[in-house]
Amino acid sequence: MGRAVRGQRAGGGGESTVSGGDPTPAPDRVRCTLPSHPRYLPLIRSLVAESASLVGFDTDVTHRLVLAVTEAFTNVIRHAYGQGTVKPIDLELQVEESTLRLNLVDYGRFIDPKHIASRPLDDVRPGGLGVHLIKTTMDRVEYRENDHGGTTLTMVKRLPSEKESS
Repeated sequence: MGRAVRGQRAGGGGESTVSGGDPTPAPDRVRCTLPSHPRYLPLIRSLVAESASLVGFDTDVTHRLVLAVTEAFTNVIRHAYGQGTVKPIDLELQVEESTLRLNLVDYGRFIDPKHIASRPLDDVRPGGLGVHLIKTTMDRVEYRENDHGGTTLTMVKRLPSEKESS
């Protein structure tokens, strides 16, 4: 992958370096499995925020990515697991060429994407807009049945270009 961290830390621009002066590369892939409990949401938010910042997303996009993944994780707890708090949710973040890909895997019952929708935007009340938020934040969103009968949600966001990052 080899992308260098560009000016994302306080106190300076340029590339972040480790001893020896080599640019710090972003990891190619990060994976974790967490229980389906809301108490793990801060960990998910931190992982997504740090990963997004590391590959060069600005603060605004990073916040939207964090919110989209938080909504997706919460939807798994609520809909795939019926509020169950001890079932596994796998999260994988991977940088591929010019994109950040996030996979969220549940082991519940597959939900046909035709049945996944936000409520109408003119229906003003709390809740029900997570899917809309995910779809408007990400460049590509795909739901598919995984090998164990659950749902894999793939969310893809194009990385900022070098021009946008300068």
